Formats: sequence, structure tokens, C-alpha cells
Amino acid sequence: MKKGLFLLLFFAVLSVLGCDKDAEKNELRGDINVNVIMDGFSAVENASVYTNPPSAQGITDEFGSVLLTDIEIGSYEVFANLPNVGSGKSTVNVKANDLVSVTVNIIPGTNVGLAPIITIILPTQPAEFSTGEEIMFSINVEDDNTQSQDIQIAWGSNLDGILGSSSPDANGNLSFSTNSLSGGIHQITITAEDSDGYSTSASIEVNTLAINAVVLSEPTKNEGKVNLEWTEYSDNDFSKYEIYRANGNCEELGQELLATITDQGTTNYTDELPPLEFQACYFVKVFNNENNSRTSNQETIDSPSGHIFNFEAYDMLKHPTQDFVYLIDRGGQRIVKFDYINSVIVDETEVSGEMGHCDIGDNGFGVEIYVPTDGNFIYVYDADNLNQTTAINVGLEITSVVVNGLGHVIAAVLPSPWWEQPVRTYLRSSGINIDGNGDFDGDRLRMIPGENEIISISTGVSPTDMEYFELGSNGNITNHQDDQYHGDHPLDAKIFRISDDGTYSITSKHGAVYTANSAMEYKGQLESGALDFSDFAFSDDGSIIYAATSNRKSIQIGNYPSLMRSDEILTRGFPVFIIRAGDKIISLSKPTEDSINTGIEIIQL
Repeated sequence: MKKGLFLLLFFAVLSVLGCDKDAEKNELRGDINVNVIMDGFSAVENASVYTNPPSAQGITDEFGSVLLTDIEIGSYEVFANLPNVGSGKSTVNVKANDLVSVTVNIIPGTNVGLAPIITIILPTQPAEFSTGEEIMFSINVEDDNTQSQDIQIAWGSNLDGILGSSSPDANGNLSFSTNSLSGGIHQITITAEDSDGYSTSASIEVNTLAINAVVLSEPTKNEGKVNLEWTEYSDNDFSKYEIYRANGNCEELGQELLATITDQGTTNYTDELPPLEFQACYFVKVFNNENNSRTSNQETIDSPSGHIFNFEAYDMLKHPTQDFVYLIDRGGQRIVKFDYINSVIVDETEVSGEMGHCDIGDNGFGVEIYVPTDGNFIYVYDADNLNQTTAINVGLEITSVVVNGLGHVIAAVLPSPWWEQPVRTYLRSSGINIDGNGDFDGDRLRMIPGENEIISISTGVSPTDMEYFELGSNGNITNHQDDQYHGDHPLDAKIFRISDDGTYSITSKHGAVYTANSAMEYKGQLESGALDFSDFAFSDDGSIIYAATSNRKSIQIGNYPSLMRSDEILTRGFPVFIIRAGDKIISLSKPTEDSINTGIEIIQL
């Protein structure tokens, strides 16, 4: 088709966009109802449908159908193409003032006789510009048989008519710009025709009535927060700024309004709770006093809340004096040392075997990490460099270990039979077994702060039980008690802490509280409503309970001994483990309830 005739055809397409919808159809025209299927019966949505000779074209709906209207009478090939899948065709005879139906079956992997495929790169949506502003258009065109430079491209506006025509380069790219679009909302239509006479069109809406733009600078991070700055709106009809956050792809779905600022001179904002994601997107929307708006450029930032781990830790330990936490990656068989102030991984080490519940402390040899495994060993690592310092051969699978700071290591093991001293003590210096006791194998152990005593919760019996152990100065077990309730109240070895003052223990998603002594007296449950608790931390005197919630992005503030909640702290994610460090809470949190990714967030108390 000659270039002049092609431009006339394109102009006709634009004219149709603005014509009176109530105009009578030419009596020598008809309509085609096209149904597109695959595998002989499945409806195909979003398939491109067009005819040869060229006439109308369209996109199928969720039922796999599209109506092509106002088509000259005659015989046509009807093509359907599903990008990256395949294509198909059928024939039909259009009759005057009649509706004919045709079914096209897409054959996967078949790409013959396709019209050009247009991808609009620029401008991005929403395409908002002020009148007279330079607008850059960029497209990419692909065709199965025609070389790029032989494809004819025309573009125009339903308001301003034809804007120009040319061909893409050898790579199928074409860029053009204009600052002459009139004020209004334009439907810019780009039409491509290949050497076989097939054509296709793509459209984009461009608004040239927008107000002046503001420019968002690249976001910066500081201590788990994201700082935003933008240029000031330049006109005197300012109304407000709106600050938005979205996912890393800046998709419209999920965009969140963070703040509204009504002071024109305020051009900065801090996102105090950025998401626990690998990437986030930000933009600013400015409004004038007639409620016209303009969206700034979009800016993305990696790991907005800090480092993101691609695993959910089995346990988290805190260095007693330094700003490090240690994540137990059970699936990856490793310990990860993490600097939570600078949000960086400092070191990591591999561990042989499946790890149980670990402990950290100075047991006379500096701060060490004690790691029980199913391979019969308790491995001991230097907390500074994660070098292995020793290994204690227990000869049995170990599920939990604690240290008392007096040179003793206490381990919960899986003996056979299960009642044969399932809780055993060892010398850190030599690994020699000192003593053993207990009723249940595989217990989760916790040292009572300030005491040489242990509370444990069973993992392998039903109902779940709690036990108490008292140790002598030489590491022997001088007292052992089983709790009096035997499952009457909630117990959960995975959700289990003892208050910092050693007064009480709290366990399970219900927050069941018991005295931390040989009586293990049940005191009630922390008021929870519909919340499920995932972990606990405490004030120094135990009067405040910080209760992490697994079904709400929060840490609840509870009180002891009333066991009533009085406040909450909102968090970026769903807390898994929490540890109080002075005036901060370190939380290992998940972005969603079912996510495996986690991140460290620091909550200032």
C-alpha cells in the first residue's frame, strides 16, 4: 500500500473515533461475532483479532469473544493471536446488514500471518502533561515476516489529527516527540502496517491539561526509614501534596496513600514504616485549588526497610553486650550473624546436622553460641567470628540446649527408652556428662534469669507438660518437678519465654502465664481478643509484657500481674521473634502472614 493511501486509511481510523455513534451504518456493511478458543473448547481472553483484508479489529473478553462491526461485505480471513502462545484463523462471508459468527481455534506455537505487534514504551501511565510541554513517545514493533524498516507507522490524535509517519529502525524501535498537542485529553493512536497489508493499532491516553509537575529525588534510607524529597510546586494555585507508596513495579493495585501535606513549602517526608520487601516505589501527586492533579516521576528503592532474608529463621539469639543477632537458618544449616544497627550480614557459618533450639552466653570461655543437632553433637561457636571452639558428643539427638554461665551445658535429648534421663548436664570444659533427670524427651529448655534453675515444655507427649529443674553448683540436678495441670492450660514449646526478672513464664499463642518456680502455678492468660501471639519480651522488672502478634502487624503492650493490654506498637511486618535490647525491640518480621521472607526491624520504645 502506498504511503499516501496508508495515511488516508489511518486518518479514517482517527475519524471513526470522533464520529457520531448514532450515525446510520452503510447499508453495504455487516458485523462479525468472533469466538476464540484453544484446545477445542477453552475460551481465550485478551487475544488480538483482525481480518484480511484489513477491517475492524479488537481484543477478546473473558468469554473469548469480540464483536467486529461496520465491515464492508465480502469474504474475510479472521485471524486471532495470543501473544507468546500461538495463533489461528478462520474464514467468513460478511453480508449486508447481517451478523455472522465465526470460531477461531488458536494453535500453540503457530505464528503465521500475524499483524505487527506494537508495544508502547513511552509515555508511561498516567500520561499527564501541561499544554506546550515536550512529550516523548517511544514504541517497539515486531512482525513475523516484514523487516522493521519496511513497516509503515502512523500516529495521530483524535483531537489534532495526523501527527506524523515513519518506519522503525532495524531493531523495531521508533521514537518521536512533540510539544504541539492542543490542550485536552488526547487518544493517541499508533497504527503499523506490514508488507503483507496487515495492520494493527495501539492507543494511549495523553492529558495535556495537567498542572505543572514536581520532581521526586532518589529516596534515601536511614535506620530503617525512607526519606523523600521533591521540588516545590511552582504556581500560586497550590492545594496539597499526596505521597504514595507502591510495590517495586509501581503497579496501581496496592498503591497506598502515606500522607497529605497542605504546606506548599514542605517538600520532604519520611516513611517511618517502609515495607519488608525487596523493593518499593514512591511518587508524589500535587493538586491545585481546582482539584486538578499531576503525578511526579516514580522512584524505586531496594530493601526499603533494610536487609531482607529469603528464609524464616528457626530461632533468633541476641549478643548479650553487642549490636548483633544470630539467626538460626535450620533449612540452610547455618548461623547468620547480623548487625541490626547497620543492617548488614557480618558473618555466617555452616552447621552439620539439623539444629534444635540454641543458646548464647559466657560460660567461662567468652560469649559462645551453643547449637544442638540431630547428629548427637552440641557444637560450640565463638560469637565474635563464628569459629567452632569445641563440640560435646552427647551420643543422642539433641532438641534444645541452655547454659548457666557456671561452666555447665544442659541438654534435652531423645534417649531410648524416652524416660532415661531426657534432660542431661555436661561440663563445657571437657564435655563430660554430669547428671540426668526428667520425665519427657525432646523438651524445650529455658533458664530462669538470675537463677540456676530451668523451666521446660515438652514437645513429644500429649498432653503437653511443663517441668522444673534446679541445679547445684557442680551441675547436678538437685530438684525436679512436673507441673500439676498436665494439659489443663495452654503450653507451646515454640512460643515460650521467661520474664527478665525471673518471676513468670508465658507461652502459647494465647499468652498463658505461669510462675517461674517449682510450683509452676497457672496465673491466667494475657488478654488477647482475636489476636494470636508469636513471641514475648519484657521490661527489666517484668511489669510490662511486649507481645508480638502473628495475625496483626503489631506488638501489643500488656501488663503483669493484671494481664491486661493497654496499648500497641504498629510494625512493618508480622513479628516472628522479638528481643528487647535496652530502649529498643528487635523484631524478626514477615511481610505477610504466609511469607518465608523476613526482615529485621528496630522498634524504639
